[in-house]
Amino acid sequence: MKSEQVEGVVEKVAGKAQSAVGKLLGDSKIEAEGAGRQAAGQLTQTYGDALDSVSTFVKEKPVAALAIGAVALLVLKRLLSR
Repeated sequence: MKSEQVEGVVEKVAGKAQSAVGKLLGDSKIEAEGAGRQAAGQLTQTYGDALDSVSTFVKEKPVAALAIGAVALLVLKRLLSR
């Protein structure tokens, strides 16, 4: 598990708690901040999941990963040379 995945889960839980406190107190600002933290946590967790998937793919299929990287560099070079 990547650190980004852990950070995302922690942020989501903190956001959920903050939203609950805001709802309990009737403070819509705190509730909205909690919802924002939950969304940020989800993004961070998804980023960690993507990193984990790419890392696994590279470990399992290094030649394919190298080929994909080479093609991506060629495309980028063509786009930047215009």
